[in-house]
Amino acid sequence: MSEGEKNQFNGNLALFRVCVIVFIANLLNFVVNMCISAGHGGFFSSLWSALTNSSFEDLLATVGLLVVSGVGLVVLLGVLAFAVLLALGIFALVKKSVKALEILAVLFLIWVVLCAFAMNPISGLLGNEMREVNLAQSFISLIFNINVVVAVAAFFVTSEKQDLLLRLCAICFAISGLNSLSHFIFTQLPVFQLAFFGVVYLAVGVFALVKMNVPVLMVGSLMIFIQILLNLFNFIRISGLDLYIVVSLVSHAVFNTSTVIAIAVFFIKPEWVKSCLQKMKG
Repeated sequence: MSEGEKNQFNGNLALFRVCVIVFIANLLNFVVNMCISAGHGGFFSSLWSALTNSSFEDLLATVGLLVVSGVGLVVLLGVLAFAVLLALGIFALVKKSVKALEILAVLFLIWVVLCAFAMNPISGLLGNEMREVNLAQSFISLIFNINVVVAVAAFFVTSEKQDLLLRLCAICFAISGLNSLSHFIFTQLPVFQLAFFGVVYLAVGVFALVKMNVPVLMVGSLMIFIQILLNLFNFIRISGLDLYIVVSLVSHAVFNTSTVIAIAVFFIKPEWVKSCLQKMKG
């Protein structure tokens, strides 16, 4: 067997790449948010200030205190875990390793569950009634979660069916729509923007899945970008032009599963997209 045959990917390469990129994007989103939190305030901000403004002796004392308290070990393990996961994602993308992708998918599913329940710091601060509502929202968000859809789709990349990426994008739109509608229903102060985009995404996803229609998915992708701009505008209007908020929103929009899916839609039929662009130019 030649080297080319060894490196040949047997399955749906487009679906494989989208799944890996989603995992890497979520890792980068987590790190960027941590860095923004470190600069904006809280424990990590105080730690960063101490590390950058202290003398060498104070720095050694601070590091020693972190080691003795156990915080340093937790931070070190977190950095190592991120480095390993990012290296695994890059390895999977470069080497087209299905096994590495499946490992990432399992770890990603665990992470999604932890973020929904075990790592939700708000529930413990609420009363019994509000805690039940918060847990209900977490449970619904876990069910209608496009990250879960992508993680499950990672186990189907070896299939040679050519319409898997289309199906993944359509299901993600439908799930995203259901998630927005569920939040609209269970939120005490209903946000009608959630209802509008929820209905749009659900309709786009169902129609595209039934009719195997790519153009309607492209319309849905444009709606995602419009929603991102609206959210950014609303936050700036309410909170002012706060650099941290703007950077946080932009980074969240860039390193986001919905954004990856919206871009992936245009690669389902790249030749058709290219011909449409050429017609528009002509």
